[in-house]
Amino acid sequence: MAGAGTDCEDARRADASGPCPAASTFVTSGFQTDSLDPFTRTHLVEPYPFYARLRAQPDDLVEVPERSFFVAARHDVCRDVLRDHETFRSGLGVQWLSVAESGLRATFIENDPPEHARVRRSVQKWCTPGAIEELRAVVDRAVAPLVDEFVANGGGDVMSALARPLPLRVMSDWLGLQLPDEAVTWANASFRLGAPDPPQAAEDRFGEFLLWAGNGFAGAAAGGIAEKVLARGEDQRLHEDETFIALASLLIAGLDTTVHLIGNGFAALAGHPEEFELLRENPAGFAAPAVEEMLRFDAPVRFFLRRTDDGRTIVVLYGAANRDETVFEDPDRFRIERDASEHLAFGAGIHLCLGAPLARLEAVTLFRALAERLDGMEVLPGAARTDSAAIRGYATLPARVRAR
Repeated sequence: MAGAGTDCEDARRADASGPCPAASTFVTSGFQTDSLDPFTRTHLVEPYPFYARLRAQPDDLVEVPERSFFVAARHDVCRDVLRDHETFRSGLGVQWLSVAESGLRATFIENDPPEHARVRRSVQKWCTPGAIEELRAVVDRAVAPLVDEFVANGGGDVMSALARPLPLRVMSDWLGLQLPDEAVTWANASFRLGAPDPPQAAEDRFGEFLLWAGNGFAGAAAGGIAEKVLARGEDQRLHEDETFIALASLLIAGLDTTVHLIGNGFAALAGHPEEFELLRENPAGFAAPAVEEMLRFDAPVRFFLRRTDDGRTIVVLYGAANRDETVFEDPDRFRIERDASEHLAFGAGIHLCLGAPLARLEAVTLFRALAERLDGMEVLPGAARTDSAAIRGYATLPARVRAR
């Protein structure tokens, strides 16, 4: 269940780029150098110059022999790998350990058609943009006190004051579960277990989650999403042995990625005061495009994998695709006025992130509220990135803000 993800179809995004080329059109070869391994510490800390080097390679899929995988870095290649689900399969495993190696299958993202359609439809009606819009009041109630306190204090650690508590409160309400504060740590541990060389601490934290879930899931509120998933979802499409992992997948994916969307987005705005000024002048008009640009500029999910029947493993680098200069003009610049809708931060194709509408609603509501209340924001010394190989984000992000 390590790094369990979620997915869904989004017709606008999935169909926007036309049909995928046949797999045979991809050019692959090897480059015998450690410098092309995306999981070295140097490349995890400073990924974007490295991603530019990968995109400049002549091959569509760049082989990293010492890791026995290929890397997709250009936007068109990443998009087409994600969309060609017949060749580049999710059902073999999208995490560092294949399904065969781990013995576990993340219900939503590690299934291929036709099973994929069955499991997706078991929860899809509760995750559409229209259904999520009904949570607006829930999100507003969660955002307001957090922003009030943050502004009153003149700032604080963005991660502990805003980024972690907001999705935790919203997911608790939506799922109908009393999620403890530790749930954010458990979600982060799960993503780490889906990446190479996970630390022992991640296994320990995830073990804590499994112990809690045995009792915590049993306390699901009547009528909540958690109760419905445990009852096998819409029209009882889930098999009995899928329900636990399905609910865990929704919980995990709904926390960690949103946490780091918020942290990365705050840092991007604070580092580009002219962009924050645009947002401050028109919060209602720019909050949504600002969030799309945050997702493009510094995607929280570093990668997912696809595998082929002939034994290839492809690491799809979302952050590399999102800085592709052939798709996004001046890609290393943060600009909230740009059309960033082609970003791949939520994936593409039939496995496009199921939780995307909720993550967008939470982030747009939060950044609109901050823009309405603040004259300025800045990151203070002491900000530290997380060392996760799966997620790009901040462990701590101290900030100072000035109220209007």
